[in-house]
Amino acid sequence: MGLSESYNVIKENGASEIVVTKSRFIGNLVSVSSAEEAEEFITSIRKKYNDARHNCWAYIVMDGDMIINKCSDDGEPSGTAGRPILSIMEGAGLVNVVCTVTRYFGGVLLGTGGLVRAYSDAASQALEGAVVSPIRRGMYVSFVCDYQDEGGIRRLLESEDFMITDSGYTDKVAITVLGPEEKADPLMKRITDMTGGRVIPESGESVYY
Repeated sequence: MGLSESYNVIKENGASEIVVTKSRFIGNLVSVSSAEEAEEFITSIRKKYNDARHNCWAYIVMDGDMIINKCSDDGEPSGTAGRPILSIMEGAGLVNVVCTVTRYFGGVLLGTGGLVRAYSDAASQALEGAVVSPIRRGMYVSFVCDYQDEGGIRRLLESEDFMITDSGYTDKVAITVLGPEEKADPLMKRITDMTGGRVIPESGESVYY
């Protein structure tokens, strides 16, 4: 799956615990930076709740220019656990996140619909307990300017929602900024135009921030 313009990430992890017809469901929603980190968290949950009947999970991570998502029903009927958990995260636009839902079986079968609702509710409540923050696709822009041009350029950067990430002062001013990717090209042109061609910015890496 390819990348979009914006996503949400978890700034503070979330957890939940619900009881459905005597079965106990424990949800954990955690921020991760890679598939490997997600797998490590899943392994830690399996160890922590090694006496549980099921430890179901799903994760969504960025990998270069791709989004990778995986899920597991961990012995529950196919499509009743991992996929509902994944759907909750996808619906919230989350990336770089893993959600586990542990089930302690209460002796009563819930049926396919009951399982889907229970796993969805556990994931949803874990999400409600988390702090979510948006990220968007941005681009670095670098340039070197004379001191006389710095003030005007800084005002332009602020108006176009670009933030300075690095600067250096010698006989000239070297500045690197980060801002919305779609505004990078227009910004570079405006800087060149407003300085009469004295400053020619260069685009850099595209990142999410």
